[in-house]
Amino acid sequence: MRLLTTIALMMVLSSCSKTETLAVDPVFSDPNWIRIEIADGKEAHAVYGSIDDTLLVSTLYAIHQTTDNAKTWNLTKKDHQAIFGFLAKADTVFALYAHLPKSQSNQALASYSDYFTLDNGSTWKNADQFKVSKQRSQAYGLVRPNNQVTLRIKENLEPINGSPNASIVLKSDVEIVKNGTSDLLDLPFNNQITNLYLDKKGRLYVSATCSIHDKISGKYLDYEKSQPAIVYISKRPILDVIN
Repeated sequence: MRLLTTIALMMVLSSCSKTETLAVDPVFSDPNWIRIEIADGKEAHAVYGSIDDTLLVSTLYAIHQTTDNAKTWNLTKKDHQAIFGFLAKADTVFALYAHLPKSQSNQALASYSDYFTLDNGSTWKNADQFKVSKQRSQAYGLVRPNNQVTLRIKENLEPINGSPNASIVLKSDVEIVKNGTSDLLDLPFNNQITNLYLDKKGRLYVSATCSIHDKISGKYLDYEKSQPAIVYISKRPILDVIN
């Protein structure tokens, strides 16, 4: 099913990419959110750290680090794929390379730590070389600001000709689950969402791609001209934004 869904998405992207790219206004201004970009990154995935000091962001094929509020970025590791999670244990941060769509508890996971860093992502070490276990995992696309509130990515699919095995991937949302009720987080952008992260101040980081979706249908429309990897960050703790 996952393969057919991916093939369907690729067909949609291929057909849309032949059209002229939209002249997307790069200026972003919102009272609750800031936007940071990594040039030519195409997709942002895992995030770790804080915009206030050291921040790690994985893009489509690399890991980038910034220490100056995203004014400049250091490419600290090139890869053949995206990193789907950063897992911190004491003074070590592990890069999780596998994306498991659903676990036994119906929760997507980021797993399998091929590499790790001891200096906040400035350098990376191979787990095999140092005989470090790779068997690590964490929830993917889900964060919990407190015990009562869960934020998670809501994947939206549209079956192709009514088929249960092939779907078009529509724009994803951020779902708020609180006290048994569900709502959608109001976000001021239409980029595709890939992952969520909370920093120590409770601010939400929403990883996104350069893909643009129609506001009404949610279908893929185009992509931003410079094809950056994008992260949107709440200016305040996300619980203050929600409440």
